[in-house]
Amino acid sequence: MFTYEKSMTGKGDIQKIWNLYSDVSNWNVWDKSIKSVKLSGNFCVGTNGLMEMADGQTLPFVLTECIDKKSFTTKSEIGSLIITFGHLLKEDENGVTITHTVTIDGGDENQMKGMGRGITAGIPDCLQQLLYIM
Repeated sequence: MFTYEKSMTGKGDIQKIWNLYSDVSNWNVWDKSIKSVKLSGNFCVGTNGLMEMADGQTLPFVLTECIDKKSFTTKSEIGSLIITFGHLLKEDENGVTITHTVTIDGGDENQMKGMGRGITAGIPDCLQQLLYIM
């Protein structure tokens, strides 16, 4: 299994960040690895979507968890691989902390590790974009 977690804290506005999360047509604004995203319904648990990556690949996903202004999780299955992306928001006196997590399970260790490194390379930039794009 491959696991990754990265957090960043800043003076972002939690409502504005949630608006960017819940409007999937804007995911490419804060994640440069994404060309476009489409959902088959509302931004809620059980809704399926399709991400077109900047490199032309497509990645189907389903929203498996969604709590307004707090967190959402997506799951993608590619063959035997299960890729889970977590997005968590926490607000306190220091500002807003955004945490993104990635887990990959179900494959060869080297395959999962290589894929994980590629998927997670841009996460620090995504976090910075979300906090300071406003």
